[in-house]
Amino acid sequence: MALRIVIDRDRCVGSGNCLYWAPATFDLGDDGISVVVDPGGDDEDRIRVAEEGCPTRAITVDSVHRNGQDDRDGQDGHAPASRAPYGAQEKIEDQGSSHADRTD
Repeated sequence: MALRIVIDRDRCVGSGNCLYWAPATFDLGDDGISVVVDPGGDDEDRIRVAEEGCPTRAITVDSVHRNGQDDRDGQDGHAPASRAPYGAQEKIEDQGSSHADRTD
C-alpha cells in the first residue's frame, strides 16, 4: 500500500515540523513552503506523526490501495478518517525522540 501525501500550500507556514518528524519525505521549498521530496522516504508511522504534528494541519496523508482507491473513499470497509478543524488542540505523543531541554 502506498501513501498519497498532499500539502495545502495556503495553510502551510513553513514551521518545519514535518522535516523534524520525516526528514527524508519533506523539505522546504525556496518559498519556505513544505514540499514532498519522497513519499516513501520515511516509514508510514513517521509520516503520519508529521501529519499530526503540523501546526496548521496543512498535511493530508492517505493510504492508496493497488486499485487506486484511497482510504478517504471509504471503499476499504472503514469510514473515512476525520480531521480536526484548523486550530483544534490534539495530543501528539512523543515517539521517544530526544530533546535537549528534557529533564526526565
